[in-house]
Amino acid sequence: MNSWLVRFAAGLREDGPPAIDREEAQLILELAGAAARSSGARQFAPLAAWLAGRLAAETDRDTRLALLRRACAAATAAGAAEEPLQID
Repeated sequence: MNSWLVRFAAGLREDGPPAIDREEAQLILELAGAAARSSGARQFAPLAAWLAGRLAAETDRDTRLALLRRACAAATAAGAAEEPLQID
């Protein structure tokens, strides 16, 4: 994986960085893009990725990939945000 991501992940945990493979990274980026496009506000992208990540954190790889695929579809299906995020 990307060396910046490896260093970042290592900074998150003293017991070693969590693994992320190319397919997972690609799906996470797809999810973020779908959330931003569908909602009409890019602020929803990191929040959608975080929510999916919380659910995927303790599962095996195949389950994580399936969850990320569902999350991408759900982000697209959610459509435009009716109101601003209102957290700034």
